[in-house]
Amino acid sequence: MKTRILKLAALCGLFVLGSISKYNAQSFSESFNDITLLAGNGWVMTNASVAVGSTNWFQGNPVGAGGPFDAFNGATNAYIGANYNNTGSTGTISNWLMTPNRTFRNGDVITFYTRKPSPDSYADRLEVRLSTNGASTSVGTGMAVGDYTTLLMSVNPSLVLGVYPTTWTLYTITISGLPAPTSGRIGFRYFVTGAGLSGTNSDYIGIDQVDYTPYVCPAFTMTTGGALTGGTAGSAYSLGLTQTGALGAPSYAVTGGALPPGLTLSAAGTISGTPTATGTFNFTATVSDASGCSGSQSYSITVVCPANPIVFTTAPALCDNAGSYTLVEGSPAGGTYSGTGVTGGQFDPAAGTQTVTYDYTNAFGCPYNSNYTITVNNAPAVSLPPISAVCDNSGTLALTGGSPAGGTYSGTGVTGSNFDPAAGTQTITYTFTDVNSCTDNTSTTITVNPAPAVTQSAISAVCDNSGTFALTGGSPATGTYSGTGVTLNTFDPSAGTQTVTYTYTDVNGCTDDASTTITVNAAPTVAQSAISAICSNSGTLALTGGSPAGGTYSGTGVTGSNFNPASGTQTVTYTFTDANGCTDDAATTITVNTAPTVAFTSPVANMCLNHAPLTLSGGTPAGGTYSGTGVSGGVLNPTTAGAGSHVITYSFTDANGCDGQATFTINVSACLGLTENGQEFGLEVYPNPTTGKFTASITSGVDFSIVNVVDIQGKEIPFGSSKSSATATDIDFSNQVPGLYFVNATVDGQRFTFRVQKQ
Repeated sequence: MKTRILKLAALCGLFVLGSISKYNAQSFSESFNDITLLAGNGWVMTNASVAVGSTNWFQGNPVGAGGPFDAFNGATNAYIGANYNNTGSTGTISNWLMTPNRTFRNGDVITFYTRKPSPDSYADRLEVRLSTNGASTSVGTGMAVGDYTTLLMSVNPSLVLGVYPTTWTLYTITISGLPAPTSGRIGFRYFVTGAGLSGTNSDYIGIDQVDYTPYVCPAFTMTTGGALTGGTAGSAYSLGLTQTGALGAPSYAVTGGALPPGLTLSAAGTISGTPTATGTFNFTATVSDASGCSGSQSYSITVVCPANPIVFTTAPALCDNAGSYTLVEGSPAGGTYSGTGVTGGQFDPAAGTQTVTYDYTNAFGCPYNSNYTITVNNAPAVSLPPISAVCDNSGTLALTGGSPAGGTYSGTGVTGSNFDPAAGTQTITYTFTDVNSCTDNTSTTITVNPAPAVTQSAISAVCDNSGTFALTGGSPATGTYSGTGVTLNTFDPSAGTQTVTYTYTDVNGCTDDASTTITVNAAPTVAQSAISAICSNSGTLALTGGSPAGGTYSGTGVTGSNFNPASGTQTVTYTFTDANGCTDDAATTITVNTAPTVAFTSPVANMCLNHAPLTLSGGTPAGGTYSGTGVSGGVLNPTTAGAGSHVITYSFTDANGCDGQATFTINVSACLGLTENGQEFGLEVYPNPTTGKFTASITSGVDFSIVNVVDIQGKEIPFGSSKSSATATDIDFSNQVPGLYFVNATVDGQRFTFRVQKQ
């Protein structure tokens, strides 16, 4: 029979040449002989399935009791089991078995055995998870894992058949990745989705012989103690410490004494930096690993002064007239100079070769000195004669006369050996440098008179046909003008942009000028085409032919662009002004002939349709022509004209082509039957035209009657009538179509016909 073993192992590690670190850790070995004792030994069982079934973790069910298999060792039931009844008919099994709380270290080892029945008919899965939250048993519900977020191992993670072992199989887990020893628990999680009696997954698993073996610290060996490689103040230093025995990456730290200022020990064991002090420095270094094991060693580093750092740049050759010179040749900066002519870092040169000493103490208190020489040469003698006055606008002046030859000129307005004068008294300096680079100079002044301030006001644009005009606007007065088209201060414009210059000379003989441009716009080229002769009765003429378009007309009889003719020869002028305001014109004459006076009176005013053709006469002046409906060759044919009122026109054209007209109206009647007799009886028909009913009446006679009514084709039509009296009859045409109808009637036995228009 298996027995549960709980033993306390005291583990200790020995650290060479340093301290010894000791700690205790509890191992355990659980054979599950009696799972009722687990809680008293710190084990926790929690079924967080969805939904929770009828079983939790249970004592193993051996073959002899009808179970699927016996324990790995010991009694046949000495294992712990779980099955599909951990959840309901269907659901997710999440059943947790948590070990006692322990402080885990990297290198700790957990071993266990597990299996399931054979054959593997339903997939099972077992997870081993780690909580680093002390004694916490928080696992969440269903798919959640609570504080057990670190998955150490998963047996059959994909829930497939044939993976979970069907014989007792040993699994080993070595803990790693912890930043330091950590308090927590290990959880065995029976985790199956699609589980339960009716589920597609979950069967039966067993766990046996769980053993936890804590990691044992090894003996550490570090770099041999004593003096390490020395350093130099101000120079980079790097040295790596070494060790053996650490689990995983070691971590170094100074735990006693101190490194030289400026140096640090990295966690990886490298001493680096730049020492900032001299002397011997003692310190203790300790190395630790992530399992809490460590070892220490004592060391010393000596830092010395660096070599003399003083260097000199080449000293310039000085001249005895150079004045005080700031000494800058010594390096590093911050030292002090001494020697003949040296005061506070300044050197007062005297001809000859002088020795200068440089003393320097570095940031670490190390003193140094060195010296160098400076050569001092004699300066040359320089002269420059006076220069005559000039004007400030007189242009560049070549400078000469400086001695010795080969020197350079300088001053306001000086470039090279040329002087560009600016008004006032200007100083010109001549400088000469000899072969020893020694320099001297001398100066003279030049009076530069200001040129007069000349201005010319703008001149407005003109046209090239505007004539000569006097130029003005130049200041100061009494100057002169010049330029294209300019003669004795007058300007004769020619088309284009012309430049006019005004020039003035003052009492100092200084001259200046100012220019302006005059825009001379070309006047437009204007033309007017000839206009043919017209007659006095021609009516108003819309005038044309002026070019360019857009001009205006003027003259006798002209209003806007219209000409109202008056007899005689009239002059019409076309004027055009362009966009620049330049104007020109062109004229033409129009001959206006007097129109003839025409009159016409007809020999007759009324005719019947059956009247003989009438030769028209009475038009004056003689020789004109007649026209109108039914008129041909001066003859009016009433039959051709038809009944009605006709306007007859008499037209006459004189020798100038001027014509006139006169008109007369002649009435042509149908004169059907006794229509004329109807006039004798005072026949009246109303309304005529009619839309239906009308009345015919007479004012003379005693017996008036309607015989019949015919249409225009001569067909007799029915009509309604009522005789209201012997002199009047009412007729109803309401049922007739619109058109012309002829009514035959008698008055006192005389027959006549009249027309009625039905609308």
